[in-house]
Amino acid sequence: MTIIDRYILRHFFFNIFLWFVSIVGIFIVFDLFTNLDSLITAGTEVNNIPLVIGKYYLFKSIPIVMMLSSVLGLLSAMITVASMKRHNELIPIQAAGISTIRIIMPLIFAVIFVALSAMVFREMLLPRFLDELVMDVTSIEKNKGVMVNAIIDNETGITIHGDRTFRNESRISSPSFVLRNPIVKQITYLKAQNAIHCPANNNHKAGFMLLDLHDIPEILKGESLSLNGQKIVITHQDEPDWLEENSCFVVTNVPFDYLASNDAWRQYASTLDMFLAARNRSLDVGNRIMATIHARLIQPFLDVMLLFLGLPVVLLNGDRNIFKTLGISGLIVISFIALREVCQHLGSSMDMPVLGAWLPLLIFGPIAVNQFVKLYEN
Repeated sequence: MTIIDRYILRHFFFNIFLWFVSIVGIFIVFDLFTNLDSLITAGTEVNNIPLVIGKYYLFKSIPIVMMLSSVLGLLSAMITVASMKRHNELIPIQAAGISTIRIIMPLIFAVIFVALSAMVFREMLLPRFLDELVMDVTSIEKNKGVMVNAIIDNETGITIHGDRTFRNESRISSPSFVLRNPIVKQITYLKAQNAIHCPANNNHKAGFMLLDLHDIPEILKGESLSLNGQKIVITHQDEPDWLEENSCFVVTNVPFDYLASNDAWRQYASTLDMFLAARNRSLDVGNRIMATIHARLIQPFLDVMLLFLGLPVVLLNGDRNIFKTLGISGLIVISFIALREVCQHLGSSMDMPVLGAWLPLLIFGPIAVNQFVKLYEN
């Protein structure tokens, strides 16, 4: 790596850091006006207001970084090149016989590094902090859990609901499971103090163990309830060896993580987990999951393509006005993001998730290649 390469990379990563701090700072200032009272209340309960506010916005800023990683890479690269043009730093380098492609090669590798880092960060780190990422101001206190929305198991027809989920204990507080036909003839409610998610073992398949049942229905005082020859609701009378009295076990393939975060799970779960969810007959993920999977796969290519769309605009434009360059890059970014969102929405709503994810590459790809060829021939 030459001195000029280190010089360019230093400016590039400084610009990324500057843009990141600016965008996150603006978000925190505006959001703090809305949630300041709730954050102070939550901080007072744990006797550490700065820690609560810092933890809350630390995890709230992560989605912003993930969403804007490609945009930050393009803006930083364009500002780096525009600044060098404005100060006539490119002229002596080109006069020394160094081609334009060689000059911007560090920026290309830097953008690829940022794209791959964002992918690794999204696939390996975000799923580990799902609770913190989906928490709201009301659930920021320690051990308060995350609110849960009702989910219907499409395979059994059981509605799973509850008050809050606690990931470290795989527990749902105040669970309410609704049984319907064909499991039972009449709608039956199973309410308990807690429900513990248990993986499959020699005694049962994966599901929830309901502890301290309230108002035990008569159907739970006999044999287990079955569906298509498989036990779905296992009673204490049927399995007294591992089921305590006043408890039952409900078999379901609904993942606990999906139940704990619902729609936010689609944003922060790994691609492998989403692929498994798409094949899970208990979940009605629809086309949104498939569109997200394909969008994840194509995202690094779109990040690099966006660079080839915007960087030639700066290098081939003789104007050294950095503000004009920022305006042009802003238009490119807005147009690209708008088309990408429209394509993903159409793909999810019109049963074409694959086309919706790949259409931006099909549209902007030839334009990016043409821009790169012009830059190479310059």
